[in-house]
Amino acid sequence: MFTKFSQSNGVGQRIQWKMPGCLIIAMVVLLLGQGNILAQTFTKVTTGPVVNDGGDSYGGSWGDYNGDGFQDLFVPNYRQNNFLYMNNGDGSFTKISTGDIVTDGGSSYAGTWGDYDNDGDLDLFVANFEGQNNFLYQNNGDGTFTRITHGAIVNDGGNSRDASWGDYDNDGFLDLVVVNGFDENNFLYRNNGDGTFTKISNSPIVLDGGNSVGCAWADYDNDGFLDLVITNGAPNQNNFLYRNNRDGTFSKITTDIVVTDGENSQGASWGDYDNDGDLDLFVTNANQNNSLYQNNGDGTFTKITNSIITTDGGNSACSVWEDFDNDGDLDLYVTNRSPEANFFYINNGDGTFTKNTTSIIVQDHIWSLGTACADYDRDGDIDIFVANWSNSDNFLFMNNGNTNNWLNCELVGTSFSNVSAIGSNISLKANIQGLSVWQLREVSGLTGNNAQSSLNTKFGLGDATIIDSIVVNWPGADTTTVLTNVPVNQFLTITEPLVPLLRSVFPDSGYQGYPVSVTIN
Repeated sequence: MFTKFSQSNGVGQRIQWKMPGCLIIAMVVLLLGQGNILAQTFTKVTTGPVVNDGGDSYGGSWGDYNGDGFQDLFVPNYRQNNFLYMNNGDGSFTKISTGDIVTDGGSSYAGTWGDYDNDGDLDLFVANFEGQNNFLYQNNGDGTFTRITHGAIVNDGGNSRDASWGDYDNDGFLDLVVVNGFDENNFLYRNNGDGTFTKISNSPIVLDGGNSVGCAWADYDNDGFLDLVITNGAPNQNNFLYRNNRDGTFSKITTDIVVTDGENSQGASWGDYDNDGDLDLFVTNANQNNSLYQNNGDGTFTKITNSIITTDGGNSACSVWEDFDNDGDLDLYVTNRSPEANFFYINNGDGTFTKNTTSIIVQDHIWSLGTACADYDRDGDIDIFVANWSNSDNFLFMNNGNTNNWLNCELVGTSFSNVSAIGSNISLKANIQGLSVWQLREVSGLTGNNAQSSLNTKFGLGDATIIDSIVVNWPGADTTTVLTNVPVNQFLTITEPLVPLLRSVFPDSGYQGYPVSVTIN
């Protein structure tokens, strides 16, 4: 569990993080001044099926479904077959042409990867619109999938717009939220741990109704349990924020600015852009300014109104936080519907952003929707996929990199946590430009809207030559992994330690009835 018990607002302030058995006191400091921004460049990929298939694509989801270490890509399409591309490991992709995933057809909006049966490979859920049943594909472990046909999770119908895996009850199995449009109630399915799901009927998450468009789990209050934001796309309809009560139930937040704004919202992305140890929230809005909410560290948010990313206008659909220039802070990429070009904002390291208008990734005026990121060529920087509508080809932008250092980290759950480690958070400390800098990432089942970035966590390290500390907080138990003096520029796998599981405790019947005290290390 990751519990922050002391914080000051803003960048450059002292914070304290408390974890089982240890206390980390960090000084979050400014990273790079505006004068030191790197001119990060990309190359637009023009060959291969990923960028030449056309289609009415809503999003994209990166996931290494065959376990070869390279990120594969699923693309949902409207009223046509979906796409699945296998990464060949040499910068190219092979389009998969057989199997249920690519022959089922449908009006698909989103796909989300997650190992729901904890067997060591990624399964796929697909959200479908127009009353069509949703799809669940179980990975067979040999590069093929079996479509699940029983259970409410694939027989509910609905007008589903988005979905995300998250272990909200911390029992070690991934649960699923599905959001629906046209004022239909949303769906919440609790994983029973045996390959089946129970549909939840008494949670505010499924009773509120609305024209829901996007959803994103995140532990925004740092109590070790996933909370949930749902964006609503009707004009002036407020978004929903549900705080996890840590007992399998949720409380609907009704007073915070996040849920009183009413902005015709599309998608939501969590990220600690100010490096203060908690997750901030960016929301894309249709035909108006986008919204940025800074986490105050006490369960509330402050709306940022004087930033270029909140005064730019646009007709935005999706967003993704990533450190594209590897300088140690999160930048932001936002897709727009035509005629707007997409937006690219570079983090200045002081809580402000600079808009990049010259990059190849913001030159196209097209109807762009979902965007998701991964280091698909394993060269240490973050590449971008963009899904486009109206039978337009999709985009793949290859990051050209720079001289900054980096870390790409895969988390693997083993005992209390789900194997995908969704809901885990990882904090990292390194000396960047002479300053001791903490960064925070959380493993998430969704990015923005209709998209999912790689489950690997990515860190830019600037000129740091060694990582002082890595702290992983696993969901499901007070389990923490701490690594020190970690080399930079590597793909690192961290596996959750095996922890004895205490099933029950009985009262002692021995001398004077004193209770038995058991300590497990």
